[in-house]
Amino acid sequence: MMPSEDKLQRIKELENQLVKTREELDDLEEKRREIQRKVNQLQDQIHEIRKRAERYRAKRDELNERVRELRERADEHRRRRDELNEEVQQYKAKRDELNERARKLAQKAREHVETAKKLRSKVERPIREIRAEIRKLEREIETNPLSPRREEQIAQRLEELREQLRAWEKANEHSKKADELFSQADELREKASEYHEKVMKTAEEADEYHQKMIEHYERADELREKADGYHRKYVEELAKVKPLEDELRELQSELRDLEQKIMEKRAEERALEVRIKDLEKQAVDRERLKEIKERLERGEKVSLEELQLLQEYGEI
Repeated sequence: MMPSEDKLQRIKELENQLVKTREELDDLEEKRREIQRKVNQLQDQIHEIRKRAERYRAKRDELNERVRELRERADEHRRRRDELNEEVQQYKAKRDELNERARKLAQKAREHVETAKKLRSKVERPIREIRAEIRKLEREIETNPLSPRREEQIAQRLEELREQLRAWEKANEHSKKADELFSQADELREKASEYHEKVMKTAEEADEYHQKMIEHYERADELREKADGYHRKYVEELAKVKPLEDELRELQSELRDLEQKIMEKRAEERALEVRIKDLEKQAVDRERLKEIKERLERGEKVSLEELQLLQEYGEI
């Protein structure tokens, strides 16, 4: 059985150890608070960076959506421009076809004009004089007895005159045909001119769509450049997060280790408190035991509780 002085010494040692444990616990808790403060700061910093990154990402996405819309509009203008350019080519082809047909008709008309000129060149004098001479010679045949020689002369002359008359009439036919062809050529040129107007008008409209297409593509490129700038900022902000997250994970790991140490140190504190209380109780009980035993020796009465205490310590 340990003497009471030894128990008091042991209690003193345990109390000193408890003080040291509590000091160590205070140090650990202070360190935990400091690390938690750093953790909170890092979390706030990461949160702010992510908020900025999110704003950049949202702005980037907004601009990219506008870029997509502008490019869609530009593509629509391009398709319409190509459709109009196709119409221009069709109108040009029709115009050129009509002009070519008009050229050929005019060429034929000029050929008829040349033929008429050649035929008229065979006519020696105005046609009215020719017709008058024919009538005169025909009356001479009809009204006067003529010698065979004179009849032959008149017949030969009538043939010459009638040949000139036929040449004149043929020339008139060629002139008429030339006029018809020139008229047809003019009609074709007029139609060709209508198609040319369509060419000019449609080409102008196609150019308007082309300019709109260029404007939309250029605007889209400008916004794309701005969107790329916001994307770069977004990436830059995210790049700042990783080292902070690495540091945060290290601090959180350190924090978990401290929590474990604090739990262990608190368990140690509780164990020391229990041990000290137990030793103090034992010291008090020993004093009571001494008193109870002296009373028994004197023959005095003791209570049931006192008897149980004697039994607990093996004194009876």
